[in-house]
Amino acid sequence: MSEQLDLPWIPPGTRLSGSEADAFAKQVVAAYVLRGASIRAISEKTGRSYGAIHTVLSDANITLRSRGGQESDAEG
Repeated sequence: MSEQLDLPWIPPGTRLSGSEADAFAKQVVAAYVLRGASIRAISEKTGRSYGAIHTVLSDANITLRSRGGQESDAEG
């Protein structure tokens, strides 16, 4: 999945603020909500920690999916 994500690589130790942080948050939210990317995949693609991506999503009031991927409607 991460190969399909068009997200910027942020070098370790780089702080984002202002419009840069806002733009990054919008990209992260779009990858998670619209493309179904996992927090881990976004983290690996951007170079940010799992916790940093989790915080971006939480700060944007995004409802996080449960662990283990998307659930199927089929029972079996």
